[in-house]
Amino acid sequence: MATSIVKRYAKAIVELAMENNNSSTWLNNFDDAHTFLSNRDLFSFLTSPQVPQIEKFKSIDILMKEYDELFKNFLKVLISRNQINLFQNIKEDFIRQVQSSTGKISAIITSAVKISDSQKELIIDNICKIFDVNEVDVQEKIDQKILGGVIINVGDTVIDISTSNKLENLKKHLLKTSTL
Repeated sequence: MATSIVKRYAKAIVELAMENNNSSTWLNNFDDAHTFLSNRDLFSFLTSPQVPQIEKFKSIDILMKEYDELFKNFLKVLISRNQINLFQNIKEDFIRQVQSSTGKISAIITSAVKISDSQKELIIDNICKIFDVNEVDVQEKIDQKILGGVIINVGDTVIDISTSNKLENLKKHLLKTSTL
């Protein structure tokens, strides 16, 4: 789930990338930088209060010399504000916002059993209408605990029309009315 600061960073970067017509460069930089930042030693170095900021910045310049200058500056801002731990969330929100601006979004559909192609198409059509997009990149998950129905995750939005959720709501309602 994206916090307001993550969303602000992502929005600013999306606007910058769209303005410079290089969102694909930013996407590539994000993917490559994720690989670097996944290294525990490097991450510890970049987050350590004992390491001077100038040394951290030099490391970014050396490791990411082929990267877009604005991307490197973005990383330096995160480092200087001790927010490099937000990198992954900013990356994910950036991707969502870029997809949304191009009429495409990603969705996770969780069901108790594999859904048929016709059910999947119906769900995709409804997602397109709800989120006003043309294309949906779908990832399917199976979770037998939901008993039936589906749970649809699109960004921070969750549409839960699962049987387990309906039963839980019914239970809460019955408990509430029985205490009156």
